[in-house]
Amino acid sequence: MPFPVTYLIDQLSPSETFIRRELEQLRRRNWPVFTRLLKGGAGPLKYSLTSCPDGLRWRFFKAASARVIAELARDPGTALRLLKRLPQAAHLVRKASEGDSQLIHAHFAGITADLAAIAAHTLSLPWTCSVHAYDVFTCPPPLLHRRLHTAAGVTACSQQAADAVTAAGIPQEKVTVIHHGVSLNEFPFDPIQPDGVLFFAGRLEPKKGVDTLLKACALVVNRGTSFTCVIAGTGSCLDDLKKLSERLGLAQTVVFVGWQSQEETRSRLMDATALVLPSRRLRNGDRDGIPNIMVEALALGTPVITSTASAANEVITDAVNGLLVPPDDPAKLADVLAMALSTKELLLRLSKAGRKTAEETFDSSKNIEQIEAFIKRAVAPRER
Repeated sequence: MPFPVTYLIDQLSPSETFIRRELEQLRRRNWPVFTRLLKGGAGPLKYSLTSCPDGLRWRFFKAASARVIAELARDPGTALRLLKRLPQAAHLVRKASEGDSQLIHAHFAGITADLAAIAAHTLSLPWTCSVHAYDVFTCPPPLLHRRLHTAAGVTACSQQAADAVTAAGIPQEKVTVIHHGVSLNEFPFDPIQPDGVLFFAGRLEPKKGVDTLLKACALVVNRGTSFTCVIAGTGSCLDDLKKLSERLGLAQTVVFVGWQSQEETRSRLMDATALVLPSRRLRNGDRDGIPNIMVEALALGTPVITSTASAANEVITDAVNGLLVPPDDPAKLADVLAMALSTKELLLRLSKAGRKTAEETFDSSKNIEQIEAFIKRAVAPRER
C-alpha cells in the first residue's frame, strides 16, 4: 500500500529527466510523494532554524551536531557546507512531519544525503539515497561512508556506482542496482537510419570527450566521407570546442545547436544515423554512468557508439547492440564512425538489438516496480 514519501533534491536540473520520470511514475501509481528542493523551483526549503517543530528541536540539535562534528576534523569544507544548510534541514523536518512522511529519500550522495540523514534521525524515520556518478566516483570513500552508513538502503543506476558504494564500506545487502528507465511508448522503435548524421547530446564538459569526437570527425572528413555531426548542449567547454572545430576545418561538417528540449532531443535522435558518446574518465575519478540519452537512443533504435570509460559497457556488447571504442583515441573512433556511416546492415542489426536491450533492461514500467519494492523494504523494519 503506498504511503507518504519525501524526496529531497538539490534542484530539478533540465538534464536530470530521470528524476522527473521517477516522480511522475510514482504519483501515477498513487504514491503521495512530496518533493522538497534546496534551490530553484516554486518554493525551496527555507533557511529557518526556528521552523523545526518545538518538540523536535533538541533531537534536531543532537543529530545536526553529531554530523557536523563527524566532519569537522576530517573534512572542514564539508562541515562548513553542512552548517550553512542546517536551517534548511530544520525546515525539512517540519515539511516531512506535516506530510506524515514515512521515509525521506535523497537523490545524490552529497548535501542532500547529509540533510536527509539529519532530518530522518530527528523524526525517527528511515532514509534512503539514490547515487549516480559524480557523487560517488569523485567522493573519497571515508566521506561517502560517513554520508551513507545510516541509510536504510541505497539505489545505484549502474553497477560501477554500486561498487563505489560498497567499496566505501556500505554493506552490499543495502545497495540495489536500479537502472533509469524510459517509457517505451514515448520512444517508439524506428529501425530506419537516416544517412550521414552523427549526433551528440550532453553537457559540454571535459568528461564528455567531445574534443575526441571533433578530432575523429576531422579524420573521417580527410578520408573523403561527407556527413554532418550535430552537437547539442551547453557547458564550460563550448567556446573551446567551437574554436577546435574551426581549427580542424569542420565548419561544413559540425553544427552546434545548443541546449535542446526533451522533445527536440528525441526528434534529433530519430533523425540521426548514430548517437556518439565518446566520454573519458577524469583524474578525479569522474566519468559517465549509463547516460540517459543512450537509453533513449536504444529504445528508439538509434545505434549507439560510446567509449569504455563509462558504465555503458555494463549493457552494451561491442558489435552486438552498440559499438564500443577506447576513450581518448580519435583514430579508433574515426574508424568506427566511418564504418557506421557506410554499413547499413550493421546499423540495422544494432538498431534491433538495441531496442531489445531497452525492453529487457530499461522499461520504466518494470523499473518503477523495483523502486517501489526498494521503498517498501526500507520502511518494513520499522513496521515490525
